[in-house]
Amino acid sequence: MKCPLCTIREADKKNTHYFTDKIIRSCLNLDGGNERETGFYFDLSNDSAFVEFNFQRETSIKKLEETLGREATEEEIEQAKKIPFSVDYIFCTQCEATFTEIEDGFIDNILPKLRGAEISENEELDFKEIRIIRLFFFIQIWRTAVCEQAFKLSPEVFEKLRLIILNHAKVSDEELKEFPLSITYLETLGGEKEYTSNFVGFTSDRKPNLAILNDFVIQFYESIDDVKFFDFYDLNNAQFKKFANYNEEEFKVRIMHNVERKAFLKEMIRKEKVKHTLSFYRNSFRELWFRMFGVNPPTLITEQYIYFICNQEDDVLSHTRENIIKLTQEFMMKKLQ
Repeated sequence: MKCPLCTIREADKKNTHYFTDKIIRSCLNLDGGNERETGFYFDLSNDSAFVEFNFQRETSIKKLEETLGREATEEEIEQAKKIPFSVDYIFCTQCEATFTEIEDGFIDNILPKLRGAEISENEELDFKEIRIIRLFFFIQIWRTAVCEQAFKLSPEVFEKLRLIILNHAKVSDEELKEFPLSITYLETLGGEKEYTSNFVGFTSDRKPNLAILNDFVIQFYESIDDVKFFDFYDLNNAQFKKFANYNEEEFKVRIMHNVERKAFLKEMIRKEKVKHTLSFYRNSFRELWFRMFGVNPPTLITEQYIYFICNQEDDVLSHTRENIIKLTQEFMMKKLQ
């Protein structure tokens, strides 16, 4: 296939990270360090009611099993052969060099002013390096749209971003600043290991297009008309328009401090995953009860079941499919005695 960036050369490059590896690696690794492929991560999508645990090829199996409280399954071991947020033979070697040039500019010039810097007193930071910042976050958004079917851009915007990235050395300021772009930096204190409490992923059902890359949250708008308040677990506040950079003189980055970051991440995982998981359990239990007795279970029985399998809300996310089946059997046996 042809590389989608240049549309000319064959896609010959293996292991292209569509989320920049140097940004997300500390989030995915066991100790927050930079060693490759030594971590595990969680699928927070709503396709399944069960948290899917994925781990990388060099992950300590002992550490993994301590975290999961069980042995790794064959499916998980197979999944470990894959590299997260990475694709093979989608882009060409020359275009990969373009990505690397943009990434290196951001990592060398912008990242040190945020990660590990003294920013606890700042609510925002203003940057003159607009080109570096915009290009870096554009490649995250555009590559994700290429590599993830669920992450969509309109064809017109997709093509404009492609041309901006391809011609990044000579693209005009007007073209570069056309799309409103909001970046929140999640201050992460407590040492390298604390980065593992952050997330990596994206939403596929919201406006704006949103992606979380460890300690960065990207909100990309396709037009100025799309800049409206976006309620995403207190990520945004009353000043949201101030941080939707558009035809800006300096690029504003909002700082979400460490305490706020923890609250934001906790609320996100609780509402996004727990809500859907509990709904799934309730519906599955009702179906089971109906098949056995021909009537829907009383609400009291359903809630007793939910309490039995997870008497604390956080416990919802610790269950495997096999564990839920076992607990459900135990509950039904108690009711049939």
